[in-house]
Amino acid sequence: MPDSRRLHLVLRVVLALGVLWGFGHLASPPLENAIAAFIVKAPRAGVPAPDPEPGEMRVAVGPPDATLSLAVLDPPARANATVFVLHGIRATKTDADMRRWAEMLAASGFRVVLVDLRGHGRSTGDTLSYGVFESRDLTQALDALEARDLRIGSVGVMGISYGAAAAIQWAARDARVRAVVAVAPFASLRTVVPAYAIVPLPSDFLNESIDRAGQRGGFDPDEANPVVAIAHTTSRVLLIHGKDDRRIPAQHSEQIFAAGKDHAELVLVPWAGHRSIVDHSIVRERATAWFARYLL
Repeated sequence: MPDSRRLHLVLRVVLALGVLWGFGHLASPPLENAIAAFIVKAPRAGVPAPDPEPGEMRVAVGPPDATLSLAVLDPPARANATVFVLHGIRATKTDADMRRWAEMLAASGFRVVLVDLRGHGRSTGDTLSYGVFESRDLTQALDALEARDLRIGSVGVMGISYGAAAAIQWAARDARVRAVVAVAPFASLRTVVPAYAIVPLPSDFLNESIDRAGQRGGFDPDEANPVVAIAHTTSRVLLIHGKDDRRIPAQHSEQIFAAGKDHAELVLVPWAGHRSIVDHSIVRERATAWFARYLL
């Protein structure tokens, strides 16, 4: 079972146990703390950076301190712009779907930068912040590319799920990001956590768990909010979401679009779910056209 599905299952079980045991008898802080730990603990928490690989680029970022692993893929001919590719939660830049995206974009004339987000893959970092730290990290990664004369032309970013939410938040932070393709993003940390529960849970309990997650991770959970972020960027944002997405329903992208419709576009894909949307032909066609339109 992939790590993202395992985490999803564990969180659903833990949340269900909270209901079964009864919030009043549990003196809920222990359960809130357990859920908070699941929310913010990165896959590579406490693990040092592995030995470098040939061609790997590493960038020190922070605070909090972490080291990002990047890989650059160039097109067969001259590159005309630079596009970052961001994976989902508990995934990596070397996953097959991310490689396919990278190869697709490189074939269309873009220099592609694949990133292991903090605490994932070959990057270090203890905390998942749902875009708060990650958006700062990406600005520092772009700084490092520019310092090494590796940025070419305008900058775009394409992400799935967790990476899509981070991409929108990065665009709000960094005016150098001209175009975003966000596939199945969440609207905010507070609205995505309830999706893990198999039964409705009290909002006060969930919000307290999220607050504790932010305290553990050292960030404000209300800053993990693409709905707010899209209103603070002029970057052109293409939102693509499957209508049959049950993990992060399409309403998340609809909320983001409503907050930034003057510079965004929303594409809802019939019959597509959270995983199947990744390789959908609409994603391939619309993403390359979007970047060609706004980066070249």
